[in-house]
Amino acid sequence: MDSFPVGKNAGDKKMRSFIAIDIEDNLKSKIVDIQNNIGSKYLKIKFVEPENLHFTLKFLGEIEEKNIEDIYKILQKNLENYKPFEIDLKGLGAFPSFSYIRVLWIGIQDESNSLINIADGLNMDLRKLGFKKEKKLIPHLTIGRVKFVKDKEKISQILKELQNVKIGKMVVDRILIKKSVLTPKGPIYSDLKEVRL
Repeated sequence: MDSFPVGKNAGDKKMRSFIAIDIEDNLKSKIVDIQNNIGSKYLKIKFVEPENLHFTLKFLGEIEEKNIEDIYKILQKNLENYKPFEIDLKGLGAFPSFSYIRVLWIGIQDESNSLINIADGLNMDLRKLGFKKEKKLIPHLTIGRVKFVKDKEKISQILKELQNVKIGKMVVDRILIKKSVLTPKGPIYSDLKEVRL
């Protein structure tokens, strides 16, 4: 179980953060291919950059640096009985629906149910630190946020063709607490803490 230093003056600053799983590099290139297939000809979309592709287990929002250690301890406690597990990335979906697209995502299948169980455990235990309980996790990997659709018919056709796309499997063997710094060019993520399974 490794950790990353968060600075000497813990407690002085607030930071936007979340608990996440990074996507393996060999799968990122396949996701970029999907993004390129969708393109931006028929809709205005902001695709998630390859280096930022991740699966969020719990969004923490703005937190104080002094609270990182407590969150880290809760993450360690929740993961102590978990071994590395496999997830399968496949299928293209949209929130709220294909007829009204705001977010495009790749589905995540987890036969062990570890993702949902870990998220449930974190939801329960992080309430002690004042974090609100979120709805049941729907495992998905966001690949783009849509501003508006230019040609509904054309984009529907492209998305239907990609609906059953297979990206591939990966092993989850570590979970991270990450920091997000928002910039005009998009967010920049960095790792604060890591727990290995």
